[in-house]
Amino acid sequence: MLYHILGFASAALFLLTWLGLWSQIKAMTHHQVSVASEQSDANHSLSLNQFGSSYFAFFSIFLFGISVEPFNHYLVWTRFGALILTLTIIWKIWQLRRNTISGYVTAIALLALVGGTLSIAFRPFPTLAQLGANTLMLVVTVILFQGSLHQWLVLQRRQKVGSLSFALFRNILIKDVSTLMFGLTMPLSQSWPLLILNGTSVIMRGSILLQMHKLKRREISVSG
Repeated sequence: MLYHILGFASAALFLLTWLGLWSQIKAMTHHQVSVASEQSDANHSLSLNQFGSSYFAFFSIFLFGISVEPFNHYLVWTRFGALILTLTIIWKIWQLRRNTISGYVTAIALLALVGGTLSIAFRPFPTLAQLGANTLMLVVTVILFQGSLHQWLVLQRRQKVGSLSFALFRNILIKDVSTLMFGLTMPLSQSWPLLILNGTSVIMRGSILLQMHKLKRREISVSG
């Protein structure tokens, strides 16, 4: 019973992440302008590394929810929506920059989404597949760490928040805390990769949010 209560609560809170991602999409659209100088484009405060890392963090939990028995609807469908929205952000970054790396990231993200969705038809996976999902989550934890660190460094270098959405990072923090609580209701032998991934996300996203607030206060004091 506790599993379903916290699972439902985690899924409901995860909808805040959807809203945060949507707010990021709207912020990018609002700031999207045709400029020659990279320094004057607010959307260049967004790290492709960070959003690509977030995408594959969502994907690892999506795959984790598919591979476990029973099928974890709370994890799978919430992350499916997040994958669609994050893919939209990555695609918009590619539209803005039109470079090779953003094109590769967009293509890989799209193929991963298609492949992961098709894998639902072939579950339940054997033990080897479960091990693979856990390994993927650990790899993504490292990727998420460096991606979030890169976003922090981009903010530090540009000294501008730009079109980066405060709502996105606030909502992701709420989501991560709720997912940690949900993970604690599952057997530790099954949930430990989930706990490591979301614990890392709390620390790194929290650091980014603090940096954003610091820069915003500085912008306000300068303009005032």
